[in-house]
Amino acid sequence: MNAYNFSKNRKRLSLTQLRINIILICVINSYEKIISDGVVYDYSDKGRIKEEDYLRNRLVDDYLEYELSSIEIGTNNFTVNKEVSEEYRSFLDGQLHDDPIDIHIVDYALKNFWEQKPKPYFAIECKRLIKSVSGYVNDTKKATERGYSRLRLPLEGQLGFIENNSWKHNTVVGLINKNLKSNSSIETTRKLAAFVLKDNFNASYISEHKKKNKTLFSVYHLFFDYSKIICN
Repeated sequence: MNAYNFSKNRKRLSLTQLRINIILICVINSYEKIISDGVVYDYSDKGRIKEEDYLRNRLVDDYLEYELSSIEIGTNNFTVNKEVSEEYRSFLDGQLHDDPIDIHIVDYALKNFWEQKPKPYFAIECKRLIKSVSGYVNDTKKATERGYSRLRLPLEGQLGFIENNSWKHNTVVGLINKNLKSNSSIETTRKLAAFVLKDNFNASYISEHKKKNKTLFSVYHLFFDYSKIICN
């Protein structure tokens, strides 16, 4: 029975990784269309919305929703929302908390894979990268400290908007890996390494970490160069 459950869970995870790859490719497609459309984001037009949320909103509302809906025309396969709160129990204080997730995606096809009534979801956290990567790494740290009430997939997503025109994605990755190496608060079993999701896009990476309860999870990282498409 244990061997059967192991085999079933491995199959579930394999199928889930394929579905997550599809979602991430849609995120990449959205960024590439922003570039090809010649879009410029003027922060003076953002009103009272935070810069980070404004960039996320434009990505999700103007592009990603369409990309996901176009995968299987005529179906309601994906639901994507912003700032959806999910409960988690902290491994640090044992208390329940709310986690507002930047990009919350439900893939209805995964419900049958995991045989769960509450639909499993995929979370993507977003960060602006301007002078430091500490805030970005802190999102990974948060994931190590939380046990979620609903089925949150053991595959996290992190998206970095690079606004520093002297940084390339490999510069950012070097800084993140340096931070992780010296960070005693995060147990990293695999530092960020290149992970190709789409031809001609080389700013995607994967890393692996341990939660405080010793369970493993992976993080998919996408880095988008926004240094030339934003203005103040």
